Amino acid sequence: MAPFDPDTYRSRAEQCTGELEAEYYRHFAGLKDECDLTSVYARYADLFSKEAVDTLTDLYRVADGDEKRRFSYLLNFAIDGFMGEQSKELGDEIANLEGRATIRVDGEEIGYRHSSVVLSNESDRQRRRRIDEARREVVRRQLNPRYDELWRLLHGLAGELGQPHYCELYADVRAVDFGMLRAAGDSFLHDTEGVYQRMLDRLVQRTMGFGLDELHYADFPYLIRASEYDHVFSSERLLPTFERLLADMGIDLAAQTNVHVDAEARDNKSPRAFCAPVRVPDEIYLVIMPHGGQDDLQALLHEGGHTEHLSHTPRELAFEYRHLGDNAVTEAFAFLFDHLMLNPVWLETYLDFSDSADFLVFANVVELYFLRRYAGKLAYETELHVANGPLDAFAGRYSRLLSQAVLVEVPPDTYLADVDAGFYCSCYLRAWMLEAALRLLLQDTYGVDWFRNTEAGQHLKRMWAHGQQYSADQLLLKHGGGKLDMGPLKRHLERALGR
Repeated sequence: MAPFDPDTYRSRAEQCTGELEAEYYRHFAGLKDECDLTSVYARYADLFSKEAVDTLTDLYRVADGDEKRRFSYLLNFAIDGFMGEQSKELGDEIANLEGRATIRVDGEEIGYRHSSVVLSNESDRQRRRRIDEARREVVRRQLNPRYDELWRLLHGLAGELGQPHYCELYADVRAVDFGMLRAAGDSFLHDTEGVYQRMLDRLVQRTMGFGLDELHYADFPYLIRASEYDHVFSSERLLPTFERLLADMGIDLAAQTNVHVDAEARDNKSPRAFCAPVRVPDEIYLVIMPHGGQDDLQALLHEGGHTEHLSHTPRELAFEYRHLGDNAVTEAFAFLFDHLMLNPVWLETYLDFSDSADFLVFANVVELYFLRRYAGKLAYETELHVANGPLDAFAGRYSRLLSQAVLVEVPPDTYLADVDAGFYCSCYLRAWMLEAALRLLLQDTYGVDWFRNTEAGQHLKRMWAHGQQYSADQLLLKHGGGKLDMGPLKRHLERALGR
């Protein structure tokens, strides 16, 4: 066997990352019926062997300075890849089951993926429940058996890597203290429960005509869809709004030859916008299928934030800093863009939406809902991922923790489907913290309408130029933002909704 060469490993890792992203793009953009990550992993199996993980672990332990950081990111990649390679058949099977699955409601057959869009647009409460029940039946009968097999496999693999459980493995890999992060999330849940309950009740009464005590979990997609604002967020104006936003920051989307906007409608295309960074920064896909509504624009802005961060990452940076690193950083830039919808000046400037007071209450309540939901998810996952045996008993725990977080009874059925690999929920929570701090910095420096300032655009480009070299904590410190915590988030919500 040839000696391990880090540079060769990096080169093949970049090729592999590109092929995985390209496969993801083609499948979820509706260009390819079957998702085949298995074939990609087969071509690069040597990158994700136990031997590769052990070698990178040894190199990381003896390195220092920048090399230590790079090896830590490569080790992250190798462990994620080891998990993905060992579970590739199950991953493909789950993706393909979701792609092929259909539900039948009132004699109508609906694709499982598309049914989420149908649910969010359904005004009839009883039909919403029937759609929701049919979706959960797919999860129970088709997906949960595979998810159970997948998560038990991943938990076992953590043991093969010498860790007591999956939670400990990813605490090391992500360099995040999940216990401290959960404590911060629990504190946030406690501190915001009163205002959340009060404002959610008011929102439900105003928009749906009944109180929070009558709200069913199946009503949430329709509540969040907020069709009463469709005249503001029409599908025709979504992409032009994004283009104008970028232009005001000094970015010409049409001139970005490395960015490919896929806006074509296809039958099996994901209804949610997504970003596929096949080669950073040279080949980035922004995939959208506009159907209108505030949530559609928010998704476009979010994925557009990813796109601009990655497309402005210098190609001279090491592979690890272009494709790997702390994903809380790129998620923070995505949040920075989609949270513009919480800014009344932005709404008036780009959407001629001057009478936005009710919408802003709605948008901030929804933002608080998602923050609380992810705090609940982290609490749940820190318990789920210490398990090394059967997982059936966690369905009830999932329902209790999530229900306590969002104050509506959450059905137990998605206790395994509603879990992203590698504790990605922790990336979102830390990204929310980073974004809130960066937003305050931009507003303090350039004003509440910072997005109309090309100097603010240059400021962002300077941060984007780091790629993901620094962790969220390090990036905030580097740009004068202090410690990463929940403080800026709480202050924003208090100003928007009260205490």
